[in-house]
Amino acid sequence: MGGEMMFKFLETFMTVYKTRSFSLAAQQLFITQPTVSNQIKQIEMQLHITLFERKSRREIIPTPAADLLYQQSGKILNDWQAVHDQIGHLENDNVRYVHFGISQTISRILFSKTASRLLTDFTNVNFDITVSNSENVLNQVETYKVDIGIIEKPLVTETIRRLSIGKDQLVKAGKDTGTWITREAGSGIGYYTEQYFREADIQPQKLIRVNNSGLIRRIISQGVGQALLSSQDVPQGIPIESLGNHFKRDFYLLVKEERVKDPFINQFLELIKSVMPTNI
Repeated sequence: MGGEMMFKFLETFMTVYKTRSFSLAAQQLFITQPTVSNQIKQIEMQLHITLFERKSRREIIPTPAADLLYQQSGKILNDWQAVHDQIGHLENDNVRYVHFGISQTISRILFSKTASRLLTDFTNVNFDITVSNSENVLNQVETYKVDIGIIEKPLVTETIRRLSIGKDQLVKAGKDTGTWITREAGSGIGYYTEQYFREADIQPQKLIRVNNSGLIRRIISQGVGQALLSSQDVPQGIPIESLGNHFKRDFYLLVKEERVKDPFINQFLELIKSVMPTNI
C-alpha cells in the first residue's frame, strides 16, 4: 500500500469508526459503499487484523484493534499534515494556508463578513474554503482535511474542541400546503426540522429533501411548501412564523484539541469569534 493511499484509507477508517456505518461513511466521503468496504479490507489485510465485527446488516462493532488504530490514526494524519505544511513553507516562506470547512447556512449568511476580515488582517495567508453539511465538516476537521470548521448542528467528538461563537433564530417559512422541504441527514437544518416534527407532532403529507439551502429558498419562494430556515436566510416577501427561544441555536467553531493553543490557528479563532453575532 503506497503512502498517499494509506492516508486516504486511514481517513476512511476513521469515518467508519465514528459513524459505525459503512453506508454513512460513504455518504460523508462522497464515495461508494463498496469502495469503503474495500479500503477497510485493504487495511485489515495489511495489518493482519479484523477491524469491525458485523452484528447485523446495519450494525458494526469496532474491535479492540480498531480502538487502538483510531487513537493512533489521528496522530499519523496530523504528523503527515505537519510535514506537508512545512514542505509548502519551504517553497514559499511568505505565504501560509488555512483550510476552512463551513456549513451551507454559515456560507450563506455569515462567512462573507469573516472573509473580508481575513483578507484584511492576514495579507500573507491564502485560504481554502469547503462548503458541506455539518457532519461532513466535523469529519473533515477530525481527519485533518480542514483546520477550522464552523457549523450550526450540536456535534462533538473526543478529539474536537467545540466553541459556541454566536446565535441564530430558526423560523418556519413558506406557505402551508402540507408539503415540507428540508435538508439531508447530517445537516443542521435537517436535524432541527426533525426535532420540530417530533415536538409539534407533525407528519408531512409530502416531504422533499434537498442537499442545498439555496434550493430550499427557491422552492418556498414558488409557494410549494414550508421549511425551517435561519431568520437571516428567508427570501423577501415569504411569510414566516416565529418558533421562539427553543429554536434559537448556536453557531459552533470546531478545531482539533491539540491545535487550540497553536498561535497561528488561534489568531483565526479569535477573529472568527469577534465577527459572529452574539444575539439574534
